[in-house]
Amino acid sequence: MNVELNALRARYGRMLVTLLWAHVPVIGLAARWVGSMSPLVAMTAAAVLAAIYQLTWHWKRTAPVTRNIAAVVLVAEPALFLLVFEGHAWQMDMHMYFYAVLALSLAWFDRAALMISAAAITVHHLVLFYVLPGAVFSSDGDLGRVLLHGAIVAFQTIVLIWVSDKVVQSFDRIGRMSDEIVAKSAALEERTREAEEANRTKSMFLANMSHEIRTPINAILGFCHLVQRTPLEPHQREHVSRISTAGGVLLRLINDLLDFSKNEAGALTLESRPFDLRSALSCQVQLVAETMAERNLTLRQELAPDLPEVVVGDELRLNQVLLNLLSNATKFSRDGEIVLSARLAERDGDTARIEVSLRDCGIGMTPDQMARLFTPFTQADSSTTRRFGGTGLGLAICRQIVEQMDGWIRADSTPDQGSTFTFSVRLAVGDAALADSALPCTAIRALRILITDDSPIALKMLEEAFARWQMRVTVAASGRAALDMISAADQRGSAYDLLILDWKMPDMDGLQTLRALRGMGLRRVPAAMVMTAHGVDAVMHEAAGERIDLFLAKPINARSLIDALRQLPGLAERHLAASVVDMPATKAPPQVLAGRHVLLVEDNPINREIAVALLADAGLQVDCAENGLIACQMIEAGTVDYGAVLMDMQMPEMDGLTATRRIRRTHSPQDLPIIALTAHAYDSERQACLEAGMCDHLTKPVDPVQLVTVLARHIRPARVAPLPPVAPAPIAADGALPDMLPPFDIPAALLRVNGKRALLRRLILSFAQGNRDAVVQIRRLVAEGRTEDAHRAAHTLKGVAASLELPDVATLAGRIEAALAQPDGQALDPMLDALDAALWPAIAAADSLTQPAPPATHAQAQADPALLGQLRSQLHDQVRRRSMAARGAFDALAEALQLDPALRGDHPLRQALLRLDYAAADALLDTLPSDHRQPRS
Repeated sequence: MNVELNALRARYGRMLVTLLWAHVPVIGLAARWVGSMSPLVAMTAAAVLAAIYQLTWHWKRTAPVTRNIAAVVLVAEPALFLLVFEGHAWQMDMHMYFYAVLALSLAWFDRAALMISAAAITVHHLVLFYVLPGAVFSSDGDLGRVLLHGAIVAFQTIVLIWVSDKVVQSFDRIGRMSDEIVAKSAALEERTREAEEANRTKSMFLANMSHEIRTPINAILGFCHLVQRTPLEPHQREHVSRISTAGGVLLRLINDLLDFSKNEAGALTLESRPFDLRSALSCQVQLVAETMAERNLTLRQELAPDLPEVVVGDELRLNQVLLNLLSNATKFSRDGEIVLSARLAERDGDTARIEVSLRDCGIGMTPDQMARLFTPFTQADSSTTRRFGGTGLGLAICRQIVEQMDGWIRADSTPDQGSTFTFSVRLAVGDAALADSALPCTAIRALRILITDDSPIALKMLEEAFARWQMRVTVAASGRAALDMISAADQRGSAYDLLILDWKMPDMDGLQTLRALRGMGLRRVPAAMVMTAHGVDAVMHEAAGERIDLFLAKPINARSLIDALRQLPGLAERHLAASVVDMPATKAPPQVLAGRHVLLVEDNPINREIAVALLADAGLQVDCAENGLIACQMIEAGTVDYGAVLMDMQMPEMDGLTATRRIRRTHSPQDLPIIALTAHAYDSERQACLEAGMCDHLTKPVDPVQLVTVLARHIRPARVAPLPPVAPAPIAADGALPDMLPPFDIPAALLRVNGKRALLRRLILSFAQGNRDAVVQIRRLVAEGRTEDAHRAAHTLKGVAASLELPDVATLAGRIEAALAQPDGQALDPMLDALDAALWPAIAAADSLTQPAPPATHAQAQADPALLGQLRSQLHDQVRRRSMAARGAFDALAEALQLDPALRGDHPLRQALLRLDYAAADALLDTLPSDHRQPRS
């Protein structure tokens, strides 16, 4: 049955119930007005008719029996009105009601109901004529009039049946169409699902093929590179060079196909990170500088002065667009100038529209070629004898990328006169402080630097980079020119501090220049930095035995250049001193932090000690929890008014995310800010922290400036007056910390602890003590199937090593952590062997710091008993709160008790506090004497 038609009948059937019961009072009023029948009798008859229909409707709903009874009942209503109006002038007018109820029956859209209704009307008239002629007609009633009424009823019935049939046919047709639509929709959904599955299969296939094809191509390119470093015959070198070039073209082809496929599937996602816009533009220019020189091309940059220093967006994809346009301009041009310009087209609050234009002097294009310019797999040079390679995908990919950046790209060109490509992107404007923080320290800015490169483009890029750092540098176009300038400066007594020179130069390359420099007999030989676009390994291999201070791979950007400069030998002390002076963290900490309590949740003792030292410098009082469960218990106890919580993510017992969710059940973010402090730097991890209820996300190794800044932004003001801050325990100078301690990067590590040498020494010793058997433990955990514990151990080692500036150990531990996170696992033994080899030099270096502690003196004055009680109570309270300030309280109490300094350092309670074992410390409180006259063992 047609669903829509049945729904219409149902609505009509419900309406009839109301209509029939509405007749009851109307008939009663009519009977009282006319006076020919008792109102009670009339209303009873109407009620019987309504009840008969309602009962049928209740039992059968829209079934045929209901429709048939309704047809009869409806005819009975006007018949009842005829009897009520007997003898009244309006009696004959009641016949019009018969035609109304007959038309009303049409709403059933049922031929049988209409015919029953018409038959009932005809029978009614015949009964009146033959059986009760006096009820309506006069004594001379005419049969012809009755037959006329019957003919009218028959005609009306025929018309209504025709209309009803047409409506039913329409509903049937609509029903069939609906069924077809549903069937086709289901088929379309199935085909869509199949298409999506095919797309996923294609993406997986492309990913797998990419991996499978890249592996042999990388091998081909790598072995070509190695072969080119060996003695070859000229024709052999040419053959190998062509193999390498062809492999590079094939690799670019694969990259283009994959990028285009990802864009078409909507799988290309853009990152959002701050970066230096000018540096990004210059970096891409360096990549094509050598090719431009071969084609006798020069580059002119026109960067508007109002360009923002720092923007936020996807630097990698923006560089991809720019490099593609630069490569095309270089490929299609010769003997002329290429102009790269960038300007600020629009500034709207925190966003800026940047417009970049590239004008070449190449072959140009016709209007027909430009119409097909951004079509995939199409090039301007599309003949069968093409002079230029490529896939024809580059510009199509560029358009897809800039459109995702809310931008556009267009081209203007004239045949044989060159082309101009212009693209526009919208980027967020970054914090200008980020640009300031990228400046070199004072010690680096004071260096006198000579840069040597045969490429004028590369020289200009580097010169502009140093100029933006307010540094004046000198440039030389060849090795011989550089030697002359160094000799002249040495004779004047204003020798250069650093020589930066390219490896591959005509006449005299970089290594030859260095060898000549060593034999010049200079009073002061500058440090040397070799930069190359051919791979650092190749330079190091060829320079075996030659003293080179730094290596730098092209393309060179501001960040890599600063990082390299910071590693200059002999610069460590000046770098440290200048950095400490420059660090905002050495300024007075924000007043909002003074005296406030924070809870540090961290399972690693070294990380705890670093964080506590930094937080104490900012005037904060710090309590510690070894895992999320302890943190929740301390917060739920409510004994301390914490202004913020610093929460690690990976911890035993209860991780940081679970702990945060539990805390958020009772404390809102405004009531208790929670800040993630973790080695996980991925956006997905940051998002997971925010979704769990954290307010911000800091990554390890901890940056002191950022730590204080973020805390000052989020910390909740104290509800009551804060307790006076407890001074941190003094750090004893147990021995000297040398300026250089390979493999530790001492200057960089000192920056992480605000220059506290004694603290760093103790952290290094603690690292050695706690990680001697780290590799053995990880092996044992893996062998026992405790993968999660092994993963946590590797994660902890990675974070600690990064904090102490052990990059090799941190990198290897991170690889092991990632391997343990994979369900299928990877070969761990080689990685663990490598980690062990990198770890033991660090432990050996730490062991070299161990020296006997010098004797200490102490006052012999007697202590006030009231003071002793106060100090003991303070120590007990801080141990109970698991506060690292308990160390200072112990030293103060030990001094008041006049404990022997030689015994004080080895006291079990102090050792427990150093291990942050507060449970043991609480049990050892009674080992302290009650006064200075009663020493206990």
